[in-house]
Amino acid sequence: MLNADKKQTIVNGLQWFVVGSFFLALFVPLFYSVIRLQSVTGMSSLSAISNFFDIVGTREALKFTLLQATFSVIVTLIIGVPLAWYLGRYEWKRIRIIRALLSVPFVMPAIVAAMGFIALIGDSSPLNLIGIDLRGQTISLLNGKTISMSQLTGFENPGHFIALIMAHAWFNISLIIRFVEPTLSTMDPKWEEQIRLLPSGSTFLKRVRNLWIPFIGPAIACSSALCFIFSFTSFALVKWLTPNESTLESLMAESGGTAGIYNYRVDTSEIVLSICLIQLIILFSALLLTSHLQKKHSIRHAIISELSARKSRGKAGLFGKLVVLLGIIFTIIPLVLALISSFRIRSINDGNASFNYSFDAWREVWLGDNSTIALSEALVNSIIYAVVTLVISIIIGWTIASCINRLETDGKNRAAKIVDFISLSPLAVSAVMIGLGILIGVLRWVPELFNWFFIPVIPHVLLTTPFVVRVMLPAIRSLDKSFEQQAKLLGLSPLNVWIHSRLSFLRGPLVVASSLTIAFSLGEFGATWILVRSGSWDTLSILTDQLMNQPKFNPLIYPMAMASASLLMILTFILFLIAERVRTEGQGSGF
Repeated sequence: MLNADKKQTIVNGLQWFVVGSFFLALFVPLFYSVIRLQSVTGMSSLSAISNFFDIVGTREALKFTLLQATFSVIVTLIIGVPLAWYLGRYEWKRIRIIRALLSVPFVMPAIVAAMGFIALIGDSSPLNLIGIDLRGQTISLLNGKTISMSQLTGFENPGHFIALIMAHAWFNISLIIRFVEPTLSTMDPKWEEQIRLLPSGSTFLKRVRNLWIPFIGPAIACSSALCFIFSFTSFALVKWLTPNESTLESLMAESGGTAGIYNYRVDTSEIVLSICLIQLIILFSALLLTSHLQKKHSIRHAIISELSARKSRGKAGLFGKLVVLLGIIFTIIPLVLALISSFRIRSINDGNASFNYSFDAWREVWLGDNSTIALSEALVNSIIYAVVTLVISIIIGWTIASCINRLETDGKNRAAKIVDFISLSPLAVSAVMIGLGILIGVLRWVPELFNWFFIPVIPHVLLTTPFVVRVMLPAIRSLDKSFEQQAKLLGLSPLNVWIHSRLSFLRGPLVVASSLTIAFSLGEFGATWILVRSGSWDTLSILTDQLMNQPKFNPLIYPMAMASASLLMILTFILFLIAERVRTEGQGSGF
């Protein structure tokens, strides 16, 4: 029998093995992809970075990437901060339902969001009915005249740009709310009353500078940094909402299919190599900043929470209720329109377009045709990938979270920070880069692996594990070691000790982590698009993309794509409801 010290040594060794394996699984393919791209292009990493602006398309892509990411953050703050303000400062009936509705976009697959906003800005959409045609780049005035948005703004394709910014804001407002609203809820109303009596709070601007910025500034900064990262690495939304513009992510994805092949399309290899290195530098810098801001926010929030409890400020006024109502409508309407569009069949008679509603598109896509696999088959593929991803991600994420907690308990804070940063690093690498790393760094070297059905599971695990760690870590930190000691005194077996002292207390967070993992795996698009663009391995998100790429001569094609996206949306929403239901138990399972 092994004594307690030897058992702990083995456990520690296994934890480090898992952390190391996760790190290697992420960065070894990227390393070998860089080596291959250097070999194909004859360029070193340094020359690829220095020649970045000399490569065709990269300068424009970088400019558009930074522009859309910056505007996305600004618009997200404009929408999200007022919502967080009223939710955090006032009492609300059914507050959990309100939070859940406002949080739905964050868990929705990017391809679903893209389809929802296409439905929002498409023909006979709500925006078209009021004279705003973002796809056509025009605005109809009350006098019947039509004005070009390009002439009005001075920019090319401003309608597409606005649609993209609004989609990113829709996607990210839950981050603002989840960071800012809890901070506001802990503020004692007396603080605001007292500062009004002081010279430093005599005016509104002074109160903003001396009270509100110090109080909620760290939460806003941290959530803004995360919004920037997610907008910077956006692919599906850029692909479908701004077809005439490319970000670094989309340009890299479009060039990646022919990159890394000797004596063929050296230009695409140069593009991928250059963008990959530049994007790694930018995103890792952003991730380091985010990590610093998150730590600052956590410390501030912990101090505030210790000093004050949630104070009642009464019910919100009419304006506050209107703000929250508009926020809920904003989050729901793209999803509702995507679902409605799946039943809406267009027909043209005598040159006039009309619409009728039926299940024809659902029946057609469920069975499939010669151009795509059946929806039923794509559903099975997605579920298989999600289940396998779930098993692996939960094991890895739980182990990494336990390792971080053990290091913190032992006072090894620097090592804990390193492991925590490793667990978050896939967010800085991006889905497309992970997919290209596997394609160029693994499959180009070993082509036989192209035939392996479970290849997409690798990026799915890498992309979902950070969320598992973030959900499980607070819960593991909150465990009381006395329960484990009491279980041992009762003479329980090691397995029963683990079940009763850990698993029973972590059941809620585990369900949340599992639901989010399945949801994110079902909807993953960027890496999957790189690895399985066509064939019998297609997932629901890939099928939706393939249908949207087909000519629209068949009036069922567009509704079929919406049906595929709607099925994915329904599955994700069910998983989200499960997570939210468990999250209310107060077991530290919030993300």
